[in-house]
Amino acid sequence: MKVLVTGAAGKLGSAVCSSLRERGHEVRATDRRYRPGLEVELKLADLCSDLAAYELLAGMDAVAHIGNHPNVFSGPPPQRILSENTAMNANVFRAAADLGVRRIAFASSVQVMLRMPNGGKLEPPYPVPYLPLDGAAPRNPGINCYALSKELAERLLEEHAREDSALSATSLRFPMLLSEQFAPIFTGRGRPVDPKWLNFGELLGYLMFSDAAALIVAVLEAGLPGYHQQYPALSLEVKNRSVPSLIDEFYPHVELRRPVSQISSLIDISGLQKSIAWDPKHHFSVEMVT
Repeated sequence: MKVLVTGAAGKLGSAVCSSLRERGHEVRATDRRYRPGLEVELKLADLCSDLAAYELLAGMDAVAHIGNHPNVFSGPPPQRILSENTAMNANVFRAAADLGVRRIAFASSVQVMLRMPNGGKLEPPYPVPYLPLDGAAPRNPGINCYALSKELAERLLEEHAREDSALSATSLRFPMLLSEQFAPIFTGRGRPVDPKWLNFGELLGYLMFSDAAALIVAVLEAGLPGYHQQYPALSLEVKNRSVPSLIDEFYPHVELRRPVSQISSLIDISGLQKSIAWDPKHHFSVEMVT
């Protein structure tokens, strides 16, 4: 399979390039900035140009579209993040449709479904639609321009799938992505962690870059027809607290999709794992200060 990887100079994009090559796929990598040391040739391009999108997608079978401004704090003002991300996404999806590229994996964000104020940290009561949370949750970006750009992209990709029954399109609502270097900090380096430093607003969600990259490859290889959206996140295990006790303390107002005694995690990826052959390898836990 010939795959275009956008945003290939970033941590996730470069990991996807490596995973694709390991699986024997042919990779075309692109980004708007240069990064030395990549395993594949990097073509510099600005996806805000529709012409660049057509040139890059010509001859491809699939696209892993990661190339966006990564968050609302990435440099440009929020309104430019919204406009430029939207331009990039529209250009890639339209060019893919016109050129017959019918496998698309899109790097969306958990922020699409959690109403984060301009991308900042959520405060109680947390706007979680239900527990355990999965990728079927409705879009609720608020005025967060980064999240709005992802919402528009998801809607556009969904409409493309309605127009073309052969299209396989998946939005992956990634949580906080971790590198191997950051993982010890995230888990408190083995010491008890104050609850205020734990991200309960995002359901303690996380995923390692390597696991996220493996999922993108699995999605493209599976090529399931139609539009799909997933929340591929693991919930940090709190060793000295049960999940029902966490729900009682931090999410007393949230709708429960099953009896609390039957909820073993704040996040449910069982539906994703039934449809895609993917098993995240990195699981972390912490002990919480009580």
